[in-house]
Order: sequence, then structure tokens, then C-alpha cells
Amino acid sequence: MRHLRQSLSGNALAALLAASCLVAPVAVRAGEASLVDLAAPAAEKPAVVIASATSAGPDDVDLAALYYYADQGKEERVQAELARLQLKFPGFEAPKNLYTPAARRSVNEQSLWALYEKNDFSGIEAETARLQAANPGWSPSDDFSGKLARRKMRVDMTAAASAKDWAGVIAAGEALDPAKETEIDLLWMLVDAYHETGMREQMAEVCKALLFRDGQARFSDDLLAVTLQKASQDFSAEEIDAVIKALWPQPAKVAALAPVNDALLRRRVADFTANDALTTPLPDADLQRLGALAAQADTAGDYVMLGWYFLKITQLPAAEQAFGKAMDKAPGAEAAKGVYLSLSRQNRDADAYRWAAGHLDLFAGEPELLMAALAPRLSKPELGALEPQAVAAYSAAIGETQSADHAEILGWYAYNSKQFAAAEAWFSKAFEWEEKPERLKGLALSYMREGKKKDVAALRSRYAERYPDLWAEIASAPPPRGVSGAPVGKPSGDASGYAADLKAKRYDACIRDLQRQEDRGDLSADASLIRGWCFMGLGRSSDARAAFNAALSGRGATRQDAAYGMALAALRDKLTDQAEAAISGTPQSAARDKEIRAEIYWQRARAAFDIGQYDQALAALNARMQLVPEPADMSKLRAWAHQKLGHKAEAKAIFERLNMHLSDRAVAQGLTAVEQSQR
Repeated sequence: MRHLRQSLSGNALAALLAASCLVAPVAVRAGEASLVDLAAPAAEKPAVVIASATSAGPDDVDLAALYYYADQGKEERVQAELARLQLKFPGFEAPKNLYTPAARRSVNEQSLWALYEKNDFSGIEAETARLQAANPGWSPSDDFSGKLARRKMRVDMTAAASAKDWAGVIAAGEALDPAKETEIDLLWMLVDAYHETGMREQMAEVCKALLFRDGQARFSDDLLAVTLQKASQDFSAEEIDAVIKALWPQPAKVAALAPVNDALLRRRVADFTANDALTTPLPDADLQRLGALAAQADTAGDYVMLGWYFLKITQLPAAEQAFGKAMDKAPGAEAAKGVYLSLSRQNRDADAYRWAAGHLDLFAGEPELLMAALAPRLSKPELGALEPQAVAAYSAAIGETQSADHAEILGWYAYNSKQFAAAEAWFSKAFEWEEKPERLKGLALSYMREGKKKDVAALRSRYAERYPDLWAEIASAPPPRGVSGAPVGKPSGDASGYAADLKAKRYDACIRDLQRQEDRGDLSADASLIRGWCFMGLGRSSDARAAFNAALSGRGATRQDAAYGMALAALRDKLTDQAEAAISGTPQSAARDKEIRAEIYWQRARAAFDIGQYDQALAALNARMQLVPEPADMSKLRAWAHQKLGHKAEAKAIFERLNMHLSDRAVAQGLTAVEQSQR
């Protein structure tokens, strides 16, 4: 094994096998192999244990002679027996209760073991205290104490993994030694946690320790394959291929590698689709294999991946078919978008419109695409009335994007269906966003049809010099076609004044305006969003959360802004779980996500430190540092946490670094405390 590793060269394995084995993460795309979920509670899934070359330590029979000589006071024989046991069990140390009188060692621990099986840790503490009171000088056996510590770690890691508390998983598993740990599912939990928190270097170290063990310490092929599947989400296909060749001289004969090869296939297809520089189509055998996987899967991801691949190489019927099968399995936004693009690029405009209009909910997060899908049909109302919900979705998308071009299209649709008030509103908004003569013409014609002669005159007076030829066109314009059209609502604006109040920081007036509007009927999602920001301006974070929650019913940018506001309001009240739920339920931009998560980790670090959970405080600070640089006040907390945990060297190093560029009393006190503790 060692000579195989030494023979490998180049970049492929460097990131995974070297001490600094971090590589650039690869974005996970739709259809990529999902993480293998082995972090189920212990009661539901037993630990996966791989026996080491020797047992963990001596059993009661092995220890019998040692205790006998200690009870007899024969120290030379004790030392000889200790030497024998240490030779047989490397790392073995004398039991803590070796010199405890035999009468005290004979306490029956059955009650503790019964509580152990129930994971009743508080009960164990109480029972231990009772037994110690009844048997002065007694303490639980090393066997029980060691297994209890392991059980606590497993329960804590499993609970944190189930709750997706990745910092908690890392903190709970801090004592694990990846190079020696035999319960591989604990290390997989760490791998998942490092993956989710972006700690690539730490993840690579754990993977390296798992994959490259020699002799009887090596894990089985099945377990190594699962580890590689997890690693495939963060490392390139070339790197994983190189590791496979290092581990197995004839990988084609290793049945356990089939899932890994499928994961690598998905990665290659996704990489080809995402990289414009890659133009050579993949082998037909690969595509056939992915098609077979897609048919067998319960989810739609593989079909979606195939659809984007075929769309890139312009095999449009094949793309339409793949996306259609994805919709049959599990309707989703990516598949719906893919079907529309496949139809549109085949110039099947009518089919493309019908598809988009029939799946408006799935296009909610793609306002630009939705407008592009609906606009051609709105430009031809003579083809028949449009569905009211399609017009409503189109107008909402225009409001989200402030698209002047599409506002003009909707204005002409309303004008030709003789909805002149709505036409006026949309032409006015289009002209406000971007001045063009056709929009001014539409606004003037709308005024004329409404009989607003003064408004027409005011427009001409204001814009006659800028658009001198336009007025003759307006005077000779034919009447509207009068086709039947779905109702067109007016664009939402700030006419009520509350948006202007928010901009001017008149928060009380903003709330009053919105309350009056609510008294007349339900508030829109946009209005609820503004109410949330006004409450935030007044420092009323609880009311703000309620308003932002109502605004989550909106779509696109409105929903994103509402989730962002919800997270900020929750953080003001130190409700980190609510803040995390808000941004997890509605993904944000990278900058916003980083901002919120950094504050979440900081608040969790402070809270953990305040209640004495210093290891969890460090875990939260470590997670935060993966996102943004750490300021001095947080480094001070980090140093104090190390000091409280007895990590004197780490604490001293941080305090000394801070003391070099800060004149801070707390830093000086911390440095003094560390130095005194080292004397």
C-alpha cells in the first residue's frame, strides 16, 4: 500500500494526501449523489465497528493478578505485572482504583449499567453520587467510565447530526482520533459536518486517516467506498480516481466501488454541463448508465442532470424527454424550467407558453424567465384570452424586476383589451423606469381614451420639444382592438406613502399608514415587508418578525427579503435557531448568508461561553472563522475558552498575539492568568 502511495505523483492526490490536503470545493449540482445518511440515532442504527489488530485493553481476567498483588502490597510484583500488560496492550496504564481497598472495589455497578443502556446520563450522575455516599472512596470502574464517555459522545454527535447542528457535531467529536478510531460512523458524522461547514482541510484529514490504513487496521472495501462517496462531493473526479487506484490494484474487480463510480459519473456529467470550455460529448455508455440510474432512482435529480446535458449539446427532443421524466417523478422548478427551455429552443412557442402558464408556481423564483415565457403570448391577444393567473403572475414578476420593457408589453395588452386605467398605470411605470417614446405614446393614448384631456395637454407641454414627431402619431392612432383580455391589475407602488415613510425613516408614520390600509383589507406581501422594516427601525423586533413572517407569502425577491429581515429580527432577540431556519428555508445571496451565519455563530459562542460550555464556544468560533475573519474581541473569547479548558499553550499564544497590537486590560489579565497557571 505504502509503495503505491509513494508512486503517485502530480496534483490529483496532493490535496487529499498531503498535510495541507484542502482543495477547492466543487459546487453540488442537481442530481449529484447525495450524502449517505449514516448518522441515525444509536437506537435505530448500531455502530459500525471495525476490530483493531489487538483488543482495546485487558479484561477482568487479565487484570486479576495485578489487583491481587496490589491488595497483597507486593509492589515489585505489581510493577512486573504492569510491564507485562503494557507489553501486551500498548498504551495501557494502571487502573485508577488499583490501590483502592478490595471492599470498596466490590460495589455492584449493575444499577449504573441499567441506566447506561437507557442513555439516562442524569440518572447515572445521581446513582453514582448515591453509591459514593454509601461507599466512601469508591469511584466507577475504568471500564464503566470509559464506555460512558464513549456513549455520551455518540449520543451527542448523533443528536447534533440529526438536528443539522454541524458545529455541535464537531464539538462533540473533538476527542476522536481519525487515525485510530474504529467506529467509522462517528468519523462519517465528522466528515458530513466538515462538508456542511466548508472546513475542507479538516474533512480531507479525516478522509485520509480513514482511507489509508495498513494491515488489519484497514477498513473493509464497502466502508472505504462509502467514504469515497462522501469525498466525491468536495474533491474532483480525477482525485477520487487517483485514490481508488492507490487503494485497489484492480478497481474494476471491486464490487463495492459501483456506487462510487456512479457518483463520479454524475460529477463528470455535471462538470461538463457547467463548463463552457468542455465541448466533447461524453461517451454513450456513460449516458446510458446515467439513464438507467435515473429510471431506478426515487428522486428526479438524475433526469434533471441528463436534461441539462442534452440542452447544452442541443439535443432538444432528448432534453425535453429527460426533463419531462423528471417532472413525472417529482415536479420541481429546475425540471419545469428545463421543459420550457427545451420547447422554446425548438420554436414551439405555443407549447412553451402553455407549459409556463400551467406551472406558474414552479417559475416563482425565476421572474425573468417567467416574463420571457409569457410575453410573446401577451403581445398577441388576438389569439384568445389569457388565463387571469398568468397575467397576475406576469405583473408580479414585472414588479419584482422593475422591467420597463415588460411593463410596456403589459400596458399595450391592457390598452388593446380596453382596460385603460390599468394601461395608464403600466405605461406610466414603464416610462418612469426608462423613457422611450412608445411608452409616452401609450400613456397619452390611455389618457385620451379615459377622457383626461388636461393630462394629455400636460404631457404634450412637457415633452413636445423632446418628442416632436410623437403627437401626430397619437392624433392618427387607430382605436384599440378591443380584444377580450384577462383583468390587469395596477402595479404596486408607493402611492400610499408608507414606502416613502420608510425611505425617510418616518417609522411611526409608516406603521400608521399600513395599519389604515390593513383596516381596509389584507396587506400584500410587499406591504408586510415594508411594515417589518419599519418595526425594525423602531426597535420592535418581535413585531418585525410577525410582519416578515406574513411577507414570506410573497415570491422571488419579496420572499428573500422577508426571510433576511426575519433572520435579522430573530438575531436581535438572540433567537439563533429561528434566524438559521429563516435563511435555510429561503436561500439568500452569498453575502447575506455569510452575514447572518457569522452572527449566528458569534451569538452561539457567547451563549455557550456564558454557561461554561467552552468547547462548544470554540466550535462555534471555528465555524464562524470559516466564513469571515475573526476580530479581536472574538479572539479574546477564544483565548479565554482555551484557558478555561486548560489549553494553556493555545490560550497563551492567542493572548500574546493580541497583546502585541492591543492595549487591553482583559488581554493583559488573560496573559497573567495563563502564566500563573503554568508555574
